[in-house]
Amino acid sequence: MRDPFSGYGDTVQAHFRAPHNTGRFASGDARVFSGSAGARRHGRQVEFQLRVTDAGRIGESRYRVYGCPATIALCSLASDALQGRTAAEAAVFSVVALAEQLQLPAEKRDAALTVEDAIRAAVGRYNSAQGPASAARVSSQVQV
Repeated sequence: MRDPFSGYGDTVQAHFRAPHNTGRFASGDARVFSGSAGARRHGRQVEFQLRVTDAGRIGESRYRVYGCPATIALCSLASDALQGRTAAEAAVFSVVALAEQLQLPAEKRDAALTVEDAIRAAVGRYNSAQGPASAARVSSQVQV
């Protein structure tokens, strides 16, 4: 039988086995902004929620995920890394760079794109709620 963790390092295994910040925030909190990406029928789906403080920083993040160990570990690690960042910083946070640091197998690095898309969708909702000046400021900082 093939080892399901073949090709994954200790950090990925640890975050898969004990993921941080899973779940959802209670509904009705105006400081929570959600974004999602992927589809179960394609093997990977991520929903990220960001709770933004009055100072405009991410106080907490939560996620729900369906996918492989790499996707789950990337969500866990990203949810930790986003705390304390501004929306502009979160918009350019590179989950792809995180996947590279973890030395994920090449065929699993596309999981990072799905996680990034979900985070950026949540940041986009936050920016939309802040008005056009906020969205323009963040989009000018996004690096392609």
